[in-house]
Amino acid sequence: MQERSGEVALFDRAVLDSRIAFVSASFLLAYGFAALLDRVGAPERFVAAAPPWFTVVALAALGFLLHSMRVSFYYAGGRAIPAAYAGFANAAVVVALLLPFATRLAGHSWGIGVVCGAFLGLTVAALYLGPLLRRTGVFSLSGFLAARFRRTLPRFGLVAAVGFSSGLLAVAGSQMAVDALVDLTGAGRVSSAFTVAAAGLVIAGPGGLGAAVWAAAAAAGVALLGFGWPVAALEVQGRLPVELFGGAGWREAAELFAAWKLMPDPMGVFVEIGATIAMALGVASLAPVLAPAVTTENASSARSAGILAIGWTFLFALLVAAAIAASALSLAASVSGQSAERLPASVYAASSRGLVAVCDARAPSPSQAQRACAAQKIAPGSPLTPANVRPIDGDYLLGALPGATDLGAAAAGLVASALVAFGLLLAAMGLQACSAALGHDALYRLRGEIDLTSRRLALTRLALVLLATCAYVAGVTQIVSPGGLIALALAVAASCVAPSLALAFWDRAEDREAFAALIAGALTLAATLALAGPARKIEAYALAGLAGAAVGMTAGVVSALASGQEKPLAQSFVRRMLHGDGEIVAPDKGA
Repeated sequence: MQERSGEVALFDRAVLDSRIAFVSASFLLAYGFAALLDRVGAPERFVAAAPPWFTVVALAALGFLLHSMRVSFYYAGGRAIPAAYAGFANAAVVVALLLPFATRLAGHSWGIGVVCGAFLGLTVAALYLGPLLRRTGVFSLSGFLAARFRRTLPRFGLVAAVGFSSGLLAVAGSQMAVDALVDLTGAGRVSSAFTVAAAGLVIAGPGGLGAAVWAAAAAAGVALLGFGWPVAALEVQGRLPVELFGGAGWREAAELFAAWKLMPDPMGVFVEIGATIAMALGVASLAPVLAPAVTTENASSARSAGILAIGWTFLFALLVAAAIAASALSLAASVSGQSAERLPASVYAASSRGLVAVCDARAPSPSQAQRACAAQKIAPGSPLTPANVRPIDGDYLLGALPGATDLGAAAAGLVASALVAFGLLLAAMGLQACSAALGHDALYRLRGEIDLTSRRLALTRLALVLLATCAYVAGVTQIVSPGGLIALALAVAASCVAPSLALAFWDRAEDREAFAALIAGALTLAATLALAGPARKIEAYALAGLAGAAVGMTAGVVSALASGQEKPLAQSFVRRMLHGDGEIVAPDKGA
């Protein structure tokens, strides 16, 4: 029997490898064809726009082809995704979270602050929490919390917090992809928002977590090629203005970011340490970050996936940092010493879309740029400095590298594809985590494990449709920013989820303690954000999340210490989770 099982496993792996090879070859052929069109003189706009649109369609098709009605695949990826691919997908999710704050990757030390906190949170999630969730047999973070705290109020409160933070990430990822399509390909916002929302729905709807993780792994491959090829090409040509592992170029880029007001003012070491802790709590408590671990074969495989995720995340972050630093330095070099009427054509085109300010004004033509600079007492023909031509935000620099370094339209299409892929994978993972929390974890165990599989899938997919509609509306109206949504999601996870997640490991904590921690954390977060006012950076959200986490944890601990009752259920749960067989949740009847 064991020999037959081994043969089946080898056959399944061979089929899997053949499918992955086919998908990889399809993407490479499509991008190679775009490069060929660029070489033979096809219209640059078409060459630059075709790859990102192909990426959206291809990822949606991949997700749809992985459709399944099996609970084990829909909610847990069949427990069969290899560690290499789960770790690859996990790394892409974390880097997608950092994209709206990419200037911090290129302009700040990675010692303390937002970037360091993200890596610390990933380390905790990848090496401890993810393998623990896989060992317990749950489908998700919200499922684990619902199994630990079973009463109605804490259960629904924690599931709502997990679902809300995941939903924020879904909307943020969708808008990131829409912004990339609009800004880098010139597409219409309404059509782009509809296409991205539909693609996210098609990925996560028919196939659930299994399809979302496989699509995320494919998107990670697209992103690796999209950022890796331009950086490698510039390095080979000797035109990369920064060294990958240090050098003066990084300091020059940081000075440019400060002059362009793309970086926050220095806030002191204690604030940076607070932001580090808060980011770590938020990243480690986000359901989409933990989701790939539950799709692996066992806890050991989940830990291997976590180790790979840390390595891939570092590589992705390094490539993104190099791309944005090189883009900034190349842009500064191209405008330095030029007059307002002789700036590169790409600067006027970006300014017409509101991405670049010339003398603090929108200048879609040389004459308008000259008038804007004249209003600042800069005479016609006078040379400008990089401070006179600045990006409105760091998002422009992410996609501006090919244009600023004359790499061609094919490279521009690859970079745009990478940004679209990052946004779409975050949208799909957020959609799946939110809909699974609301459609499955909130109801199934509460109903005595008798709920029909078809009913659970229907509720999950209904939640998917509603959330995808919200993402479409947000993409069309631009009423929110991706960076603000991600920062809020991290703050919600840190203040509302992290305290109860920590209390889950304490055998004196029960439902009352979890509910006290949840309410105290949520109220503190809301009050802190209200006092912070409308102009908030991610550091402000992080500190608000840290305040909520501290108050929530204190409330839970005080409640537990004040109770003198024996808590045999909590003690049994913690003992089995940490020292027993780990299977604390009965197998799902649909699995």
